[in-house]
Amino acid sequence: MTPARGPVPIPGRATGLRRGVAEMRPMTTRQVFRLPHTTPPMRPPEPPRGPSHRDVLRRWEELEWWTCTYCDRDFGPSVVAEVDHVRPLAHGGLHEWGNLVPACRDCNRAKSDSDVVSWLAAHLRWL
Repeated sequence: MTPARGPVPIPGRATGLRRGVAEMRPMTTRQVFRLPHTTPPMRPPEPPRGPSHRDVLRRWEELEWWTCTYCDRDFGPSVVAEVDHVRPLAHGGLHEWGNLVPACRDCNRAKSDSDVVSWLAAHLRWL
């Protein structure tokens, strides 16, 4: 009886794999460019928000300060109340309670981003 043998090796297969892996080493090394690790820049803290226009109008209504600061017209269905900045935001004014006054739409649009003193001087001369 002949002794049992395993599968007959096919020439170049199993032995070829071992030999092939050993021969697959890179001939030259390539340097890979990597970006340096950086942390994202810190955002500056957001400034505290001032009161909303709705809160301002509601507070003036509660205080019964319901006339235009500039022309003294009472607000009602025909006269629309708006929030005006005494010192305009464009000139460094802040959106806080001390810089806000009620104004009618006509006065607020006419004043625009003018300084209140110069606007009143021109407005009173104009009337």
